Amino acid sequence: MQINEYLRSELVRAGFAGVDVQKTPLGVRITLRTSRPGLVIGKGGKRIQEITDILQDRFDLEMPQIEVEEVPNPDLNAQIMAERLAYSLDRGRHYRRAGYYILRKIMDSGGALGAEIRVSGKVTSQRARTQIFRAGTMTKSGYQSQEGVDKGVAQCVQKSGTLGIVVKIQHVDTKMGDEVKIKYDLLTKAQAEAESKLAKTKVEHIIEEEASGLAKEDEKIIDEVDEEAISEISLAPEEEEAEKKDEKDEK
Repeated sequence: MQINEYLRSELVRAGFAGVDVQKTPLGVRITLRTSRPGLVIGKGGKRIQEITDILQDRFDLEMPQIEVEEVPNPDLNAQIMAERLAYSLDRGRHYRRAGYYILRKIMDSGGALGAEIRVSGKVTSQRARTQIFRAGTMTKSGYQSQEGVDKGVAQCVQKSGTLGIVVKIQHVDTKMGDEVKIKYDLLTKAQAEAESKLAKTKVEHIIEEEASGLAKEDEKIIDEVDEEAISEISLAPEEEEAEKKDEKDEK
């Protein structure tokens, strides 16, 4: 934390975004994330050599090796935007104008789903209060608020007191729980399979009808037979013999 505070105070104008410290067998590796690497390195590497010497002497780091990493889109980094707002307020800019300027910069970058800026302290009078600037959509709880929201914190020391600044940015690529995406390639494939099955069943039905159909000669014979003839020959042989036997008995 002390190293972080020192680097943040030294690299205000360079767009300080954070630091990672790793201990290795060859020494301590320090990675600086900044939006303006040229100001960190300095002319001929003079500035970065000064920072290396101070880290080695003041914080007792063994053979510190500093690597400077450039932030690709500074307007989407919450820590950089918080430092910019603190720098603007430190120079005497009105808090409301500075807050809306930073908010517009974040939303106009095109990669933010929402943003929220909080300025707490004695902003206008001797009584402390909190001023909030919001735009877009911001998740407040759950997994999305932990993984998809970038948070930056900065302080600004003024005559009236210290102002606390918190900037939150929710990126566009955050996976929300209420999104519905249709896989059109799988849908098209399923529709094609359903249509092929339907066409196959139609062909099988037509073949069955043709196989069960009667020939033209048989149809003519059935049409020529009268209903009376059909009723006469429709009796069973046993019933005919029983009727003949009854007629003989009567005689």
